[in-house]
Amino acid sequence: LQIFFCLCWYHHQNHITMYSEDGKSIKAAIHDHDAGFPEVTKGEPQANKYNDVFWGFLFIAHLGVMGFCGITFIPQLTMDLRNGEANYGYNYVNAENGNDDGDNRMLAGEQDLTSLQSTLTSYLMRNVGMVFVAMSDYFNDVAYDNRSLEEEGGASSYETLDPNSILLLVTVTIVLGFVFATFSMTFMIRFAEFLIKLSVIANIILGAGMAIAGVVYEKAEIIALGAMTFVLASCYAWFVWNRIAFAAANLITASVAVKSNMGVTFFAWAAILVGGLWMAFWTITSYATVYIIGGCDLQAGYCENDIDGYIIFLLVLSLYWTQQVISNVVHVTVAGTVGTWWWAPLEADSCCSEAVRSSHARAMTNSFGSICLGSLLVAIIQTVKTMLEKARETDDGILLCIADCCLGCLETIIEMFNEWAFVYVGLYGYSFVEAASNVMTLFRVRGWTAIITDYMVDRVIVLVAFGNGVIVGGFAALISYSLALDIEEIAFFIGLVIGFFLSAVLLGVVGSAVNTIIVCYAEDPSTFHTNHYELSENMRESWRQAFPNDFHY
Repeated sequence: LQIFFCLCWYHHQNHITMYSEDGKSIKAAIHDHDAGFPEVTKGEPQANKYNDVFWGFLFIAHLGVMGFCGITFIPQLTMDLRNGEANYGYNYVNAENGNDDGDNRMLAGEQDLTSLQSTLTSYLMRNVGMVFVAMSDYFNDVAYDNRSLEEEGGASSYETLDPNSILLLVTVTIVLGFVFATFSMTFMIRFAEFLIKLSVIANIILGAGMAIAGVVYEKAEIIALGAMTFVLASCYAWFVWNRIAFAAANLITASVAVKSNMGVTFFAWAAILVGGLWMAFWTITSYATVYIIGGCDLQAGYCENDIDGYIIFLLVLSLYWTQQVISNVVHVTVAGTVGTWWWAPLEADSCCSEAVRSSHARAMTNSFGSICLGSLLVAIIQTVKTMLEKARETDDGILLCIADCCLGCLETIIEMFNEWAFVYVGLYGYSFVEAASNVMTLFRVRGWTAIITDYMVDRVIVLVAFGNGVIVGGFAALISYSLALDIEEIAFFIGLVIGFFLSAVLLGVVGSAVNTIIVCYAEDPSTFHTNHYELSENMRESWRQAFPNDFHY
């Protein structure tokens, strides 16, 4: 898909197709206004009204239903847990005494009870499971070493740990994570172009390294994979290399805009907290709902009723929909803030500026229905994909595999489309359908440049966040060594995760700002030149490098 984007974009890199009044196609040079380059129509701020109200009410109603289920079913589940203490052994005793019905009923109950658990496990493993698996494996190894020491008469390493020292370690690590995450914005401003080039070259090095490792270990499949990665990454680098300056200029401008309104990052941190609380509430409520509706009995270990598939579907849809809404509220808030910084910089020049407050207020009121509608589209695809992955656990046929792959591609495309649509929602207050129309216009005029710029910036964000994680992990290991905790490996892992997570959250705001900058520059570069002269000159120079023969303004 990456190479497909490059080929199509390269074909149109210097010219775009226009149509005259008689319907015949003509060519116009990029940014050659005299040649009739079709400027993206500048949006108009919409009246102070509520858009897509139905979808906003539907989302709130769904939260009400989930709240009702939680209030109704969780106490019943809690009571059963206290009374029965999950005594599943009853059925095994019956089976040993020749009562096959007890065992069969237990198996049926397990199937009902684990239906939602399987779907939830699939979600967790895809999103955060690898981290916890790695952590679990490490701690298992540590526990094994401790048991060995105890058997030999030595003291476990855990017995020598000072709780106050552990608290100090975690606290300092979190503080360092915040400091490096904030500093990384300044770092990206100073070295934006270098970081983008490094992220592009990194894939080439990775492919070459894989191929060399395959030769050393005599693994043909690793050699083939490494060679393919090397070739594709090299082709990609060749296609986009002269566009790196433009991506860097967008990254610098977005970072400056966010630094001028750092209060917008508060909503990113708040979204993480709200998302975590929602995940915990959804998990308990969903399990309790399936348990009660299924007529499950913990003491007997079976469920009397079958659980309809649509109930599981709706529960999983609720999970994804709410997560998408939480994330997109932040995205729309960032777009509105950066737009105000672009057109009215005096209203967006402080941490908690009027731009930050008003943008978030609009996202939670006037534009909330539009956010819910766009989020629902992605959530439906994610839910179907999750259910399909669950089906593949029992029947991994070629058709299910193809369907899963197609849904994954569709999910990526819709998510990318939504990112740009929500920029227009945040900038002008459009409804979702109106914003989608503007996105189509943007892609017809600047599509491939916008997509590739967004892709390169995302890679830089991941690279910088990982680098911060390694640095914070190193400091955490150093603190562990200086305090004689003797847990340097664990401290490094904790620091790596905390540093990466905090940096990814903060820099994710910059990623949202980049999309807004691309839209604003496509629509109104003259205002940008008036309000932010130095940044505008940097942007214009990057366009001259990208289109040296066709840039005429």
